[in-house]
Amino acid sequence: MNKENLQKLQERKDELEEQRQTMREFIEEETGSPHSRGPVDEDTSHVPDTQNHFISERNFRKYQN
Repeated sequence: MNKENLQKLQERKDELEEQRQTMREFIEEETGSPHSRGPVDEDTSHVPDTQNHFISERNFRKYQN
């Protein structure tokens, strides 16, 4: 590659990195950090054991055939 092509390639890489960083910052601002806990109500965040059991039974029968 000649010098001009290498320079264009480097500029393109820099543009893409800047775009990735901008998107990453926007997502973190709108959704929060992936390691932070959101406002979850513990009473509604888990499937009850009976419902979980029924789902497991249904899936077992579904894939048994």
